[in-house]
Amino acid sequence: MNSTGAMGTAWWPTSCRVCRRWQWGVLCASCLNNVGLSALRCTRCALRLPGQVRPGDDDDGLCQACRDAPPGFDHATAVLDYCEPWSGLIASLKFREDTAMAGVLARLMLPALARRWHLPPPVLAAAQTGRRSPGRSSPSRIDKPRWKRGAPSAIVPVPLSASRLRERGYNQAGLLAGHLGRHLHLPVWHDALIRRKDTPRLMTLDADARLEHIRQAFAVSARHMPLLQGRHVAVVDDVLTTGATLNEVAHTLWQAGAREVSVWVAARTPAPQDDAVNSDTQDKRQRGACDLG
Repeated sequence: MNSTGAMGTAWWPTSCRVCRRWQWGVLCASCLNNVGLSALRCTRCALRLPGQVRPGDDDDGLCQACRDAPPGFDHATAVLDYCEPWSGLIASLKFREDTAMAGVLARLMLPALARRWHLPPPVLAAAQTGRRSPGRSSPSRIDKPRWKRGAPSAIVPVPLSASRLRERGYNQAGLLAGHLGRHLHLPVWHDALIRRKDTPRLMTLDADARLEHIRQAFAVSARHMPLLQGRHVAVVDDVLTTGATLNEVAHTLWQAGAREVSVWVAARTPAPQDDAVNSDTQDKRQRGACDLG
């Protein structure tokens, strides 16, 4: 039995999964403060932008790579860099049946998704004008979010192949999507995408090999074809690396009639570091470790 609730709060005292301090949450406040959940990221591929870049420096909010050669999907949102300790937590979800971690990762993703796609709650506008919403004795949040015009209206998890699903017993992207759908009040179409090819583990392949293996790997179910027409769909996965899988998913959804495709992931692989970084940082990168400040 899992020792945590869906939102990552333990039923009894536990240790933080990162620093191992005893507390009541799966992740302690100190580690969450250090992770940089509000870091500025490219709006197209979710790559963390350099620390010296600030909103307003570039109106498009894009990294240089996306200006030069944008990915196949329209938008991407991520909250973690895919390096230790966060890559270890995701591996625990994927390979060690730590399914409670899906709820924890989804909780980390929610604020970034709200900033990107939600309108401010009415109570905030009322507070700014000195008025209170009718029927409310004091300011409080609304339970159901108000979405910006053109925001995603359905969630589609990246599917596993049938053999991989039998081996693992669950789809980690499906678990993430389920938590996000419940919190965001969006429908989750677990069976909209079909994985037609049982590809090797893509993390073991280089970029060219990933493209070759993932080509034409997905199809849309006949039942969901009418539902996709003209929709903005959010595709959920655990990690965005080279983008080969998510580009192919986006291409498949567009061919089926989707209007727009966003990508929502827990983690994004950091950009390669140039030779100017110091030896200590290089050593961290080689070990897959994030700089937690």
